[in-house]
Amino acid sequence: MMQKLRDLKPERVFYYFEEITKIPRCSGSEKQISDYLKKVGEDLGLKVIQDELNNIIIKKPATKGYENSEGIILQGHMDMVCEKEEQVDHDFSTDSIDLIVEDGFIKANGTTLGADNGIAVAMGLAILEDDRLEHPMLELLITTSEETDMSGALGLKPNVLKGTRLLNLDSEEEGFLTVGSAGGELIKATVSTEEDSVSGYQALTISVTGLNGGHSGMEIDKNRANALKVSLNILKTLQEEIAIKLVSIDGGTKDNAIPRQMKIVIGVKEEDLEKLEASVTKIETQLKNKWVEENPQILLDKPTGLQKALRQIDLENILYLLEQLPTGVHTWLADSENTVESSSNLAIVHTEKGKITLSISTRSSSERILNAMREQITKDIEKVGSFHISGGYPEWEYKAESKLREKAVELYQKMYGTEMKVIVIHAGLESGALKKTYPNLDVVSFGPDMFDVHTPKEKLSIASTKRSYEYLVELLKGLK
Repeated sequence: MMQKLRDLKPERVFYYFEEITKIPRCSGSEKQISDYLKKVGEDLGLKVIQDELNNIIIKKPATKGYENSEGIILQGHMDMVCEKEEQVDHDFSTDSIDLIVEDGFIKANGTTLGADNGIAVAMGLAILEDDRLEHPMLELLITTSEETDMSGALGLKPNVLKGTRLLNLDSEEEGFLTVGSAGGELIKATVSTEEDSVSGYQALTISVTGLNGGHSGMEIDKNRANALKVSLNILKTLQEEIAIKLVSIDGGTKDNAIPRQMKIVIGVKEEDLEKLEASVTKIETQLKNKWVEENPQILLDKPTGLQKALRQIDLENILYLLEQLPTGVHTWLADSENTVESSSNLAIVHTEKGKITLSISTRSSSERILNAMREQITKDIEKVGSFHISGGYPEWEYKAESKLREKAVELYQKMYGTEMKVIVIHAGLESGALKKTYPNLDVVSFGPDMFDVHTPKEKLSIASTKRSYEYLVELLKGLK
């Protein structure tokens, strides 16, 4: 049954979440949401700092009896991954998220929801406005550009934060307490191309669609198809059977999302069209068998005339990189069969005039392994092109002793009668970036159940959000 957000509990958490979803906030375009958060803090009569990166810090004094307690930092990020289904008419720079409340979840109509990490922002604002709560001095830190390069967290100045204990609210599975995360970087390859005149070929667009995609940290081990690797399979299979020319290849939109869609424009001779269609049908069947996908599709547009295509060497170079650049899990943690230690995500390919670029994001909780991955990947790229490295963010190393962790685990057991699982995750969290500037912070991370983040299937559990907020309120009360 459909519900309205105003009917949901905790009321003020979902009020703020709905308000946030009305404001465009793709990574790199956070000024509007930053200004909104600044105004909310000021309207509450609290001290607000908005820095040059549009990070927001809102400070609330300790309540009676907590004046001598160490301060608490509540932390999340204001930006979101902006992904939509191809057929959906939505402009992330102007349009509100079209919310759906259904079957115990909040979803979006054909787009990402932005619960990652809008729900942390909503919880933080609800905490700040509620003067009935008991807590130490609070600082709500909401950062920018977490989903791209963590430049907000990395650029935070020293001595702005006074708290010594940080509650990161950017985890996505209730009952799990995150105490460490991976670091990573983005490697971008560039291959120069040239056009040649062609005759006797038809231009044909091949589209890969219907893939699950997902978060390149949290779902990288789920054997979901990567649209770029699917395109490699298509091009290699066709090349073995018929003569083809490459015109363009484009797929993927975000370096931290497993690519779901792909478009390849090729040149093919008219007499080979029937054979091509048979090959594509065979590839589609292989796709369903090889990866965990419910409804993958490979679609063909009607052929049109073709006058120019890329050189054969350009096709060979792109096939080489699509094959050599790795995607998926590299290594598992030695003491855990279920925890990814390092991975890469072949994320984006884009054709421009005179070049094709490919982006691959790497992650690891081991700096040594991250360096080894970089060395191998860049060595392969240099055989056919050039590379650029950006977006580096540090790992968050597990801390053997943590009073905050002990308190959090103890409270969860007391409230819910079950043990909270303490984990190190493969996704990147800002805790590592913040600890570069504030090395003495005691940090834990938790949050409500979310599913399929970074995809248009993203959904947030309403009941889990309620429990997570109640847990947060009690934890603040207990950190005297």
